[in-house]
Amino acid sequence: MLKRYFLGLTALVYLLSLSFFVGCGDPEGTESPTIVDTEPTEPLEPLEPIVIPEELYDTSGLTYDISDAEVQELMALELPDHWIHDAKYFHAQLVQQFGNIPAVHIVAEHHRKRLLAPGGFITTLDESINYAKARYVLWPNESTLKSLEGYLKDKLMQETDDPELYAKIFREKLVHQFGYRPEVDIVVEGETKLMFGGFKLPDDADEYLAYHEALHALFPSTLHLLESAREDVRKAKAKG
Repeated sequence: MLKRYFLGLTALVYLLSLSFFVGCGDPEGTESPTIVDTEPTEPLEPLEPIVIPEELYDTSGLTYDISDAEVQELMALELPDHWIHDAKYFHAQLVQQFGNIPAVHIVAEHHRKRLLAPGGFITTLDESINYAKARYVLWPNESTLKSLEGYLKDKLMQETDDPELYAKIFREKLVHQFGYRPEVDIVVEGETKLMFGGFKLPDDADEYLAYHEALHALFPSTLHLLESAREDVRKAKAKG
């Protein structure tokens, strides 16, 4: 139960980054006749480097199903002065600017969903990776590369069986969100232990409680988990 819940917390961290890309990453809010993606980023103190396998950057597998007739219609569409908030005109602008390539249609579809759900929407990790790759194909700059690498790290973290790599990626995520706080390292160590073996009570009681206390410090809504952990320890010690 604890493990499933914290996977939800990991998803929360992921969604915070996703809302940034959905909310700010798209080139929305400009009326320039040419779409330019310029997402500013703030530098972070150096962290231990994470090596992403080169094959994960590959964009040759991007696909999107669209008919020739639909593409021809978009190519012929005359754009109004104010087109950025219309999904079809936005799509047409991308096609006319970049041509009939999968990245264009993936970004356009993402923009359409965003217009339908201005408060944000949830996608699968693979969909997010494809969107980030598509953005990088259209706007190859440091910002879109960092966005893509963030999602690729999510994938590595999700699929790795290496505790050290898992901890390294997870720590980077929490540092980005909370800064260099002692609780970050405690939570990373605790979550890594949960994912790769788990705590043994009562022997690991101190470490188990420290993890939940740090978790509560970072995520105050987890108070009930801290209280449950204290009860777990009490029962384990009572059993001897």
